[in-house]
Amino acid sequence: MSLAASGGMSAGGAGSAGGGLMMAHQPQAMAAAMQQNQLPPGAEIPGSAGMGGAPTTIAALGADLADKSQLSLRQVKNVSHLPIVAVDMYASDPMVASFPPKPKDPDQSLQATLIGKFQAQVSFQPNETAHKTLRKYLSKDKSYDDLRKAALATPSTKDAVTIVKPHHWLGMRRLQDVPEYINASNPVTKESDDGSGAIAEEASQDSVHVTNGTLDGVSAPAGDDFDRVVYKLRLASSKKAVTILPEEANSLILTVAQTSVARTTIIEDDPTDFPLAIALPAWACHDTCLEAWMDSVQGAVFVQRSVAALCGTMQPGSSEKTPNKLLDRISTVTQALQKAHQKANDGTHFEFEPLVVLVGITSDGLECTAVQVSDVQNQIPSCLFGNYKVHCNVSCPTQDPMSKIEQCLTELYQQLDEVAPEVDGPIAFVPYATNKEQLAGVSKKLEKFKTRLESWEEAPVIPSRLDCVAIGTAVLGAVTHGRIATLITGLNNKPKVALAMRIRNVAPTAVGIKMSYKKDVWTPVKTIFDFDRCVPAGPYEIELSAAQCAAMLEVGAGDKLKWESKALNEAVEKALKDSIEGNQGIPKREAAALEFKIQVVQKMTREGEWTNVGDLTMPLIKVDESGDKEKQIGCERISLELSVNSTGVITQSLVGHLESVVQAVVSSRNSKLRYWIGILLAILFFGGFLVKSYWEEAVFEHDTKRLLAYYKHVMPGTMSDGDLQNARYLVWKYRGKKNKLWKRLEKKYEVAVRHEHEWEGYVVEGQEAEEEEEQNLDEEDEKEEPASKEEATEEPDL
Repeated sequence: MSLAASGGMSAGGAGSAGGGLMMAHQPQAMAAAMQQNQLPPGAEIPGSAGMGGAPTTIAALGADLADKSQLSLRQVKNVSHLPIVAVDMYASDPMVASFPPKPKDPDQSLQATLIGKFQAQVSFQPNETAHKTLRKYLSKDKSYDDLRKAALATPSTKDAVTIVKPHHWLGMRRLQDVPEYINASNPVTKESDDGSGAIAEEASQDSVHVTNGTLDGVSAPAGDDFDRVVYKLRLASSKKAVTILPEEANSLILTVAQTSVARTTIIEDDPTDFPLAIALPAWACHDTCLEAWMDSVQGAVFVQRSVAALCGTMQPGSSEKTPNKLLDRISTVTQALQKAHQKANDGTHFEFEPLVVLVGITSDGLECTAVQVSDVQNQIPSCLFGNYKVHCNVSCPTQDPMSKIEQCLTELYQQLDEVAPEVDGPIAFVPYATNKEQLAGVSKKLEKFKTRLESWEEAPVIPSRLDCVAIGTAVLGAVTHGRIATLITGLNNKPKVALAMRIRNVAPTAVGIKMSYKKDVWTPVKTIFDFDRCVPAGPYEIELSAAQCAAMLEVGAGDKLKWESKALNEAVEKALKDSIEGNQGIPKREAAALEFKIQVVQKMTREGEWTNVGDLTMPLIKVDESGDKEKQIGCERISLELSVNSTGVITQSLVGHLESVVQAVVSSRNSKLRYWIGILLAILFFGGFLVKSYWEEAVFEHDTKRLLAYYKHVMPGTMSDGDLQNARYLVWKYRGKKNKLWKRLEKKYEVAVRHEHEWEGYVVEGQEAEEEEEQNLDEEDEKEEPASKEEATEEPDL
């Protein structure tokens, strides 16, 4: 293993288009043209530049930041004093760059530094000592320093056993599923007749070969998700070959990259603790590959290689003699469009977000990406644009990437018109590669082919710098770790610290699902998340039901009736009503649930085939372990949720409670009973209050009329006669004890209290014509001495 460093070249050093932004005319031009619409974050924040009072700074807010979609705040804090190691592993000539540790006082002028090129391979000494040391290292009994001293070698070492590009095999389960371009570039591939890793080991006497194996390195492949493609290393002829996973070999190469960065610093920490940022091409951003990468390096940051290339291309130069052609092109186009807008004078606000088409090439493939940038940040040289919006990505892993340029560009042109029809043509084509021959070949191809694309022919071809991916990866890693931040306006116009770049990625792969209702019969793949879907995406919920499965089986879906046909849907609905639902369909639903299977699949390229992700699952089955033997029980229903994150990792989960079909029927019946009983109780409860309120109001009005009728016939012409408010008050005062009111009135006036309709024809004896003196019953009642203290407290005055 070796790392051939080419020197500590800074981010603004040699390159085909370095520098330029710091020229005397460019900052003013871009600020005048673009910041009219998009001011730098913090420009409108109270206390910032241009406002009165003390300026607000990132240091003053003292915030710790992290991109929580990839890292936790604790992980960021633990490595903030260490440099970030950025690795462009998939390049034809892999490169390493670094970003400085986080300073105590935030410094927005920090820039990435290129460390140099290195070889994506690891070599071992061919002796018994190396064999033993490697075994102990893999079992965690030896450290990396022990392995480096006793087992590792350089490729020039005589008879050295070398593993080349182990990252190609990351995520591979079986050799028969490996793409052709990987097999062609790895002549060490060998496979036993029956696919058994153990037999292949004994059959081959090669020092290194690749074969089918498993994660534990001992058991034989079983055709499930535990299978892995593994290396077999024979370091000593007298010993059995050592099994080493591609993830383990890959981590050794990354450790060399970390060590190379450690040599350029005075930090004494273990280089293996240095945080990593890794650029992945689109064809490697799928679930199995990402899973293997995350197993290989814990706490690493993963970025899409095309976005890293654009970020690296836009890094400022170190002098005015080497202008950055891409930034100069953006400035020129922006100024021209702004002048045309001012001349038109239509009263609208000037808006322009440049679109750049990137074409990246390696020895393993090609990818074309359309990215729109906005939000100029002249105060942050490493992140001149704060927003990156990826619209479309087309990739093609192949042995001959040059021959696929026209095909990929044509597809990108068509797809961009579909996903973003409102976007104008690109302002430039930016090819990127890690050697001059590839870069020159791509540039020449683009110059010829762009004339065939309508509205794209005027965009110039601006080759990027050779180290753009490594430098851009270091910058994006620093943004993820919160080492480059900016100020934005938060709620209530208060300043808030945010990451210096906001990147909206799209999915470079498609995710789907297929189902099986009976053995060896699968439905067509249903696409859940298609290419160019904004990520992260989901969760997408799919309801799975035993009744649906039974209906599919009964109508002969896939055999008698075509999938997704109208006749199939009608037949399924009829079967559900006739014989599937209810008690009579329990046996059918149980049998269908035991047969039902689902498989999550993923498509790596638009023209590629669907590949399985993980093992197939039987979601409608639960295992009963209460007896001596495990028993599978068919369940009624469950929901499947699928999500995909920004790096392409798929998450699937089952949501709900698994109930057997019989339990589900009972639960459904009980649920209906509880539902109707609940409704009845609610009606009785609230209806009771309604009836009670109505009855009390009716009784109150009846007693009021009864009291008014009493005054009218017993004390006609007095103030109480016809006094509705006084009558209502007395009835309210004696609520719940009306009999006492009636008895007091009878005792006082010696006339019985009658109902309103009983006063007809009644004449009070001895009634005189003259107006009687008004009597206040309340005052007279107060003068009366109560019979006892108990009566005084229980009976209020009239």
